[in-house]
Amino acid sequence: MAQDPTGPEHQQLLDETRQLADDARDLYSTIREDNPLAYYYEHNPYAVLAASAGVGYILGGGLFTPFTRRLLRIGLKTMALPVAASQLRQLARGAAGDDISLGQQESSQSDQQR
Repeated sequence: MAQDPTGPEHQQLLDETRQLADDARDLYSTIREDNPLAYYYEHNPYAVLAASAGVGYILGGGLFTPFTRRLLRIGLKTMALPVAASQLRQLARGAAGDDISLGQQESSQSDQQR
């Protein structure tokens, strides 16, 4: 026997399907409004594109290639130069500050002896 397509089970199935579609629309609109990527893309589109290119490079297997090793080597050298320069500046300031303080102490001692 064939089931009646206008029966109560069919109507209940249609109601549940409509409710599911409404819930899916609500979820989609909530995700779209609360999505932080959309905010970042509107304010910094180049940063989002660069991040997605980086993720694609890594997922594509580019992490363990000679090109990546060269880039890392250049990046580390580039980062090491400013750090070394700041350390040298601090050493130079420390040495100059010690000379000045010693000179001031010697002059105050000679003033006390007079």
